[in-house]
Amino acid sequence: MNKAARFVLSVFLLLPALLFCRGCSSGASMSPAPGETRLVIFHSNDVHGKIDNFAKVAAILKRERESGADVFYFCAGDNFTGNPIVDRFNPPGEPMLQLLNRLGLDLLAVGNHEFDYGLAVLENFAARARFPLLAANIQAPPGAFPQLRPSVVLEASGGIKIAVFGLIQIEKASGLPSTLPERVKGLTFSEPLQAALEMKTMRPGNHVLIALTHIGYDQDRLLAERMPELDVIIGGHSHTRVDPAEIVNGVLIAQTGSDNRFLGRVELRMRDGRVIEKKGRLIDLRGKLKEDPEVKAMIDRFNRNPALTRVLATAPFDITGKEELGCLMTDAWRRELGLDIAFQNNGGIRLNRLDKKITLKDVYALDPFDNQVVEITMTAAEIRGLVRESFERGDDIDLQVSGITYTVRTDKDQSVKEVLLRGAGGKALPEDRTFTVGFSSFIPSAYRFEHKDPGRSLGISTADVLIHFLERHPDLSVYRDIRRAFVETEGQS
Repeated sequence: MNKAARFVLSVFLLLPALLFCRGCSSGASMSPAPGETRLVIFHSNDVHGKIDNFAKVAAILKRERESGADVFYFCAGDNFTGNPIVDRFNPPGEPMLQLLNRLGLDLLAVGNHEFDYGLAVLENFAARARFPLLAANIQAPPGAFPQLRPSVVLEASGGIKIAVFGLIQIEKASGLPSTLPERVKGLTFSEPLQAALEMKTMRPGNHVLIALTHIGYDQDRLLAERMPELDVIIGGHSHTRVDPAEIVNGVLIAQTGSDNRFLGRVELRMRDGRVIEKKGRLIDLRGKLKEDPEVKAMIDRFNRNPALTRVLATAPFDITGKEELGCLMTDAWRRELGLDIAFQNNGGIRLNRLDKKITLKDVYALDPFDNQVVEITMTAAEIRGLVRESFERGDDIDLQVSGITYTVRTDKDQSVKEVLLRGAGGKALPEDRTFTVGFSSFIPSAYRFEHKDPGRSLGISTADVLIHFLERHPDLSVYRDIRRAFVETEGQS
């Protein structure tokens, strides 16, 4: 055989090995040796009603389950609030329940938005779910919410026991999750990291210990530092895309971002009842992937709601960003309800853009919470205190406004030195009179600010007010590059 022929033959023989090594990249499955077990855990978080990619998820799960591996599917919370197809269904959330049951979800960690339809709706959801709901830091009164569990133990082949506990975030100021307080009335919440440490007792007697959390990426990292007994943390709430999954203090931390754009895949290799290798990656669901036809048919059926396609108004351009959208929302409340001033927090603005043709579905996606408009009579000093409180929550502008403009002046460390309020014509807001101020009902319940007037609900939802406003065909051209809230930092021009 000549030299050229030997070269061709060597390349031909080497090619399968090269292709195999390509498959050994971070996205490939780990091939277990004899006596080893491979566990695959798919996971989602913060889906917020975005159901369209579930047909792709179903096809991925089916393929993996047919491979012979032990396959599980977990969700780290916040399935509701963000898609009118789900939120406006009767009963609310029904499409999500049917799809998660069909996908064979194994576990759901309760997120703060699981409570957005009210506790009674969530209890009904849980009663019909084919999967447990987990939260180790929620305590319910005797007989209430019987489907809620702090933890479960799942079993894989070979008798491998997988202990999983859930956690939900709480706000420091209120000690409650980020939802309206009346929606969690009767439940008690404890600090999540402290509750997690009490779960160390699950380590002995189980082969794998997992925290399924809805506390955010930064808190997940802190949990890993404090609890190296964990093998894996699968998280949510902060909408952080962690790809590939990270190892912190020996603990694998995974999260998929939000809105069902990615599916997480964690893989564990076990030998003699111990985890000897672990890794995680994300699968991009936005491209062309195979879809399960039965699940696709379910989704198509849910999406057929012609009432939501009704066009309410047409703008001369897309309305984009928190400032433009927040000014539109607060203008609607102020003008329709005869208020002096209106505020909306950035977290209540759930889209980044309204297309030119604004439909009913768009409004319910922009403002999905069904919060009521609350009116409080306030002085300029009280309004100034509200703005200060809102800024200090995140060292940034948090409230969009109508009826006034405001400027937060800070030092170089972002400490608030002064809040300037200006009314019509840029004049300082009078200190000797009171103003009727409108809010989404979430703000008075979640923000700590002084106001002598306890306030009152106006008996209409923030979304419905916006719908009425748009149906009057206002001039929407005013929302291009509009801004009413500003920050001035000492020493910066």
